[in-house]
This record gives sequence, C-alpha cells and structure tokens, in this order.
Amino acid sequence: MARSVRILVLCALLLCLPLIMAMGTGSSEVPTRIPEPKVNYLVTLTDMGGTTVELSHFSIEGVVFLAGEMGRGELAVPLDKVKDVVLRHKDGEFKAEVALADGSTVLITVKGSLKATGKTSYGNYRIPLEEVGRIQLRGVKHD
Repeated sequence: MARSVRILVLCALLLCLPLIMAMGTGSSEVPTRIPEPKVNYLVTLTDMGGTTVELSHFSIEGVVFLAGEMGRGELAVPLDKVKDVVLRHKDGEFKAEVALADGSTVLITVKGSLKATGKTSYGNYRIPLEEVGRIQLRGVKHD
C-alpha cells in the first residue's frame, strides 16, 4: 500500500513538473516582445538612476495615454497632449506632474507597477513607472 502511494505521488509530481518549471517571477523576463502602438511616439526616458534612453514606439502597457487618479476620479491623458512627465515618489504613491502641450499642468497619481515600453536602436526596452524619473515627448514619427 505504501509503495503504491509513493508511486502515485511520484507520478503526480512528474506530471506537474513542466508546469512548475514554467512558472517564473516575471521580473526577470527580458522584453523580447513589446506592444507596438498604432502611433509611433518618440520619447526620451530618464530612469531614477539618471540613465537616459531614446525610445520609439513608446507606450504604457500598450496604450498611448497616461492614466491615473486625479482627486477621487480617474484621468487618461493622451500622449499627443503631453509634452513632459516628471514622476516622483511621495507618501508611498507615485505622482506624475504632466506638462501639457498647451502649457498647462496636471498632477495625477499613477500605478508604479505599470510598464513603459519602447524600442531603442539596440533592442526592446521595458521599465516599471516606479523606476522612471522623467518622460519627455519629442514627437511622432510617421512610418
């Protein structure tokens, strides 16, 4: 009886092994594929460590707007209205000061876990917003 239980447990473990091995933390994945938005936004992104990278095909989670909370509501600012975004950690939240193309400014709270993605001349790039210090929009490239 004990032998058959051991064999059954071993078989169950062997059947589950491929699933267990496929599971990962997600944070170690390299950005081999990124979303390609319909509009090719060109940005200069500076991370919290001061590293600057020039990106094309920029998006946040595959969409071309910056979404967050403003007061008790939610706001989505299209990237074509954005000139510059400065992100700061404040009281455990991630605040985005968004300078708009018309000269006005809006302050929103963003989710730091959202991923900004784009293409560099040397490969695909992805970074969580909580690691971003600044995003400067340089324009749109028409492919």
